[in-house]
Amino acid sequence: MTTAFSDTQLHRLAALQDTILPASADGTMPSAAEIDFPAYLAEQAPEYRDELTAILDRFDDGFPGLPLDRRVALVRAFSEADAKAFRSLVFRVYDSYYQDDRVRAAIGARPGPPFPGGHSIPAGDLSSLEAVKARGKGYRR
Repeated sequence: MTTAFSDTQLHRLAALQDTILPASADGTMPSAAEIDFPAYLAEQAPEYRDELTAILDRFDDGFPGLPLDRRVALVRAFSEADAKAFRSLVFRVYDSYYQDDRVRAAIGARPGPPFPGGHSIPAGDLSSLEAVKARGKGYRR
């Protein structure tokens, strides 16, 4: 398993993130490149690191310096050549992006985790699970 990204890979990653989700023209929505994707991977998808490294290696050192329209064309070609890898990348970029508090605030969602949202559950009180237990067995038979 790869332990760290090189500076070159980080530049490619930022360019890929920005290509997939660039900043809005009015500045209200940040570019996905502003999200700490390596931290997201370490916390939520460490198994994806090697696959991401292979994706980053598909793009050359000049990729980050290209204008957005040229980067879009190259990413589109990648998506057509390896749709599965592209879908996996886009899923993770979107996942990290929409967990960011700045993005959540910009779209009108409350920043932070959605639960407990003002609800408190006393420690050890499992009574709220009674309705689930009353439904009986479902697909887990």
